[in-house]
Amino acid sequence: MLHLLLAHLSDGKFHSGERLGESLGVSRAAVWKALKRLEDDGFPLQRIRGKGYRIPRGARLLDVSEICRHLPEALRTRWEWHVFQEIDSTNAEAHRCVSQGGTSAMVFVSEAQRAGRGRRGREWASPFGQNIYLTLVEPFSGGAQRLEGLSLLVGLCLVEALEVCGYRGCQLKWPNDVLLEGHKLAGILVEIAGDLTSDCTVIIGVGVNVLMQQSPQSIEQPWTSLLLSGQNAELDRNRLVALFVSRMSAGLEQFRHEGFAPFVSDWIARDAWHRRQVCVTSGSNVLQGTNLGVNHQGALRLMTGDGEVLVNGGEVSLRLDNAS
Repeated sequence: MLHLLLAHLSDGKFHSGERLGESLGVSRAAVWKALKRLEDDGFPLQRIRGKGYRIPRGARLLDVSEICRHLPEALRTRWEWHVFQEIDSTNAEAHRCVSQGGTSAMVFVSEAQRAGRGRRGREWASPFGQNIYLTLVEPFSGGAQRLEGLSLLVGLCLVEALEVCGYRGCQLKWPNDVLLEGHKLAGILVEIAGDLTSDCTVIIGVGVNVLMQQSPQSIEQPWTSLLLSGQNAELDRNRLVALFVSRMSAGLEQFRHEGFAPFVSDWIARDAWHRRQVCVTSGSNVLQGTNLGVNHQGALRLMTGDGEVLVNGGEVSLRLDNAS
């Protein structure tokens, strides 16, 4: 019933509980109970006595048929789709499928995650029905060295999809974050399964804050969501997923043949901290310098007092140097 209920409400207008119940063939109490469960989990539901219920325009549950409707016809059968109401983690489920012999291109999406993960094992806040929790599985040949810069390509494809949806000012933070108005909007987690020297499978996890308004205690840095941005733009998660995977399909095709080099200039154009003084920490090592962008392998180019240094991915955090 929840799918149909949110579909009725996705026009962004107020609907009375009585009319919603009549449309769905259920009682007004059943409507209230379903919406109360969403509201208690932080879903952006507005209720006004005498007017009824309203949710943001375009907000609805994930639906593979809706996602595919937004895809070019040639891409509708490119991936094997797996959609869940709740799961521990879409990346974890992808690993399980790969370990059981799954080698085809797959997409995993879930309405909620019990144990969503970010980089360095951090928890990724995953309330029901509010954000995008997606994992893309792609087979690759040539080993791990052919994957340099892949996480940067993922971020670029996501920003381009957001721009098509009407979101202005999305930027990239090396190596795995998407920012909006200086706050974290999305994160990327790329993992590898299989032979690191030959044929392998890449597991690309993406989390995007779409409708979230309440700040979970697990978030330790400034964050935002598409809804909180206040931009009058697309909030349909199904269309955003379709736009993102479409761009990933085209980007991966070029990446397989040419690596990250063709994407460098587009990435730097959206680099939030390009030409700014930054501090990069990796374990106990700390480097300070000017962010010169990235090279054709996706490494950060950092101009220090001793000259230019290339910083590769891994356990690295990047922070603005506030002393400058």
